[in-house]
Amino acid sequence: MACIRLKENCEFNGESTYRHVNTHLPNYARPRFIRIKTAIELTATFKYRKVQLVEEGFNPGVIKDHLYFLNDKENLYVQMTQDIYNSVKNRDFKL
Repeated sequence: MACIRLKENCEFNGESTYRHVNTHLPNYARPRFIRIKTAIELTATFKYRKVQLVEEGFNPGVIKDHLYFLNDKENLYVQMTQDIYNSVKNRDFKL
């Protein structure tokens, strides 16, 4: 998973993000999930807060941020849904 903050007045485009990731990263390095945060939290020593992100995982029922899933069949990142989450957890969908 990648957690990113978009530039001001920018919107996430699942198709162009897929093309960029597909062009510049090998298959094993492509993030399956992209989480869009409005602000990236830092610790007192200016490190990224990752523990909470790891604990929340990719469950759309828990995460209030926008979350996208890499759909290789459609060649784009799609909005994460509870159905996709259940398919991944039940191993119906291979990552």
